[in-house]
Amino acid sequence: MFEGNLINEMERLTKLLDETIDRFESAGEQLAVDEANYNKLLNKRALEERAHGTPVTFISQFLKGEDEIASLRLKRDISESKKNTLNEKINSIKLQLRIIDAQATREWSTRPDNY
Repeated sequence: MFEGNLINEMERLTKLLDETIDRFESAGEQLAVDEANYNKLLNKRALEERAHGTPVTFISQFLKGEDEIASLRLKRDISESKKNTLNEKINSIKLQLRIIDAQATREWSTRPDNY
């Protein structure tokens, strides 16, 4: 690959990495909010069930199937998946940058006018 193309590709990947890191931060914040909402409702309903005399061993089993709780759990799981995907994308971009950097170093070191 021509050296100028390598530099342009590194610049493009660096910009993409910065954008992805910003998205990763936002995804982490969203995951925290979704996790808190899910746990708040789950705990609230568990306490209500316990106050009605429902045995503790059964509470979590049937509450997780309740529509509103299941919906919040799904939202939390999707947020976690998005965050994990962005983390993998960050790792992939960093690997691509290392590969291009190594290629640029090889090309630079083999140039006849390199002193």
